[in-house]
Amino acid sequence: MAEPLKEIDDSAVESARMSFGEHLEELRTRIIRALWGLIIASVICYYFGDVIIGTLTAPYYVAMRDLGFDPRMVQINPTEAFLEYFKISLEFGFVLAAPWVLYQIWQFVGTGLYPHEKKWVSRFGPASMALFVIGASFMVLIVLTGLMQFLIGFSKSFPLPSDSNPLVQVLEKWKGMEAPTSMPSNPPMMIPVVTSSPAEPKAGEIWFNESTRKLYIRGAEETYEQALVKSSASQFVQPFFSVSDYLGFVVDLALAFGLGFQIPIVVVFLILLDIVSPDRMSAARKYVIFGISIAAAVVTPSPDIGTMMMLMIPMVILFEMGLVVGRLLETAFDGDLKYATLVAGCSTIAQNRP
Repeated sequence: MAEPLKEIDDSAVESARMSFGEHLEELRTRIIRALWGLIIASVICYYFGDVIIGTLTAPYYVAMRDLGFDPRMVQINPTEAFLEYFKISLEFGFVLAAPWVLYQIWQFVGTGLYPHEKKWVSRFGPASMALFVIGASFMVLIVLTGLMQFLIGFSKSFPLPSDSNPLVQVLEKWKGMEAPTSMPSNPPMMIPVVTSSPAEPKAGEIWFNESTRKLYIRGAEETYEQALVKSSASQFVQPFFSVSDYLGFVVDLALAFGLGFQIPIVVVFLILLDIVSPDRMSAARKYVIFGISIAAAVVTPSPDIGTMMMLMIPMVILFEMGLVVGRLLETAFDGDLKYATLVAGCSTIAQNRP
C-alpha cells in the first residue's frame, strides 16, 4: 500500500547517488575535517587541562583530607604525569569534538538514507550524546565523592598491630626489644596549634594548622608543609594512588555511566523496530531489572555494591522513562503509518479510475 511513498524515497536517494570515486573523495574530506576538529578540541582541552584534572581529582582530594591523609598522588615512572595529561586532553577533546565528528559522519552517511530514516537518526543522535554527557557528569559530580570516601576509608579496616598484641610482645621479648615506657627527660617542644595559618610568618616559625592537619615551617623565602596523621588512626594500609591508576579509574567509571545512561535509547529503538512491544517489555520488568543489575556490576570497574547501585538505580529509572517515551512514539508512529496508508490508498484509487 505504501509503495508511492517508497517511490518518493527512492527518487530522493537516486538524486544524491554518487560514483565510487566520488564516495572515496567525500569520505576523505569528511575524515580530514573530523580529524582537524579533534585536534583543535584536544588543544583546547590541553590548555584547560589543569581545570579538567582539578575537577576529576577534587573528590579524591576532599576524601583524603577528610580522612586525615596526605592528598597528593605519586608518579611511578618519569613519563607518567605527561602521558596522563596528554591522554586526558585527548579523551576530553574527543568528547568536545563529538558533535562535529558525528556531523561529518552524518553528512557522509545521510545521503544514502531515506527521509524517514534521517528523521529518526537526527532525533536520537543528539539525545544519545546528551545522555552520555549527563551520565558521565553524574558519576564525577555526585557518585565519585562518596565512592572515594568509602574506598579510601575502607583502608582503615587494616589497623597496625598494637603493643598489647600478644604476638608482638612475644616477638619483642624474643628479639630483646623493649617498648618505651616513659617520655624522654628533655622537656617537650611546644608548637602553636592554630586553625588558620599566619598571613606573614617569620623565618624559622613553626605551627600546626588543625583545619588542614599540616605542620608548617617557614624558611627564608618559602613555607614548607607536611601532612600529619592522627596517632589513633595508625593503620597498616596507607592509601597512595598513582596518577595513571586514579585517572584511569575515573575515566573508566565515567565511560560506564555514560553507556549505562543509553538504556532509554535502546528501549525506544526496540519498540519502534517492533522487536519488543511495550506491553511485553513491561510484563518482563523484573527480568529487565535483573539484567540491568548484572550489566551495572559488569561495566563498573569498582567491585563494591555501592557503585553498582548508584548506576543501577538511574538505569532502572531511565528504563521506565524509555518505556513511556516508547509508548508515546509508537502511538505517533502508528498514526503516521495509518495516514501514509490512507494517502497511498487514495493515490492508488485515483490512478485506477478510468
